[in-house]
Amino acid sequence: MAMSKQDKQTYDNVREFFKTDFERYRQLAELADLKGVSYEGIASKDNVNHQESKVITAVYCKSIVDTVKSIIERMHDERYKKFIKYRFFEHLSIWQISEKLQYSESTIKTVIARNACLLFAEMLSMVTDIDLRKDDYIEIHKTR
Repeated sequence: MAMSKQDKQTYDNVREFFKTDFERYRQLAELADLKGVSYEGIASKDNVNHQESKVITAVYCKSIVDTVKSIIERMHDERYKKFIKYRFFEHLSIWQISEKLQYSESTIKTVIARNACLLFAEMLSMVTDIDLRKDDYIEIHKTR
């Protein structure tokens, strides 16, 4: 069964999310546990503490990373969970995933990958402000 245009866009958005956005979130999240941030000597004309803003951003990124990992763990279908882990965390190819899951490459591409990505996008949109189901998700994030 062929994917609808909307499903194809969501699938592409999920791939783009893991390829670029999630990697950025992971990098920035590593800064969230910095201790002993000193605010002395920080002068600001507009009375905004930029250092505090950076720490808040890092904490937000850590919460996104933790949420993504939690979503994947909460997927009931082990095939979907494993597909996402293999594809987006271990960066395995479709044929490698096919061997690990013991399904044909065709089944991986047309059923498991599609359903795993669509479910992930739906779950992510329910618990965060990130909606990978939107047509313009990639365009919005390219401009950041």
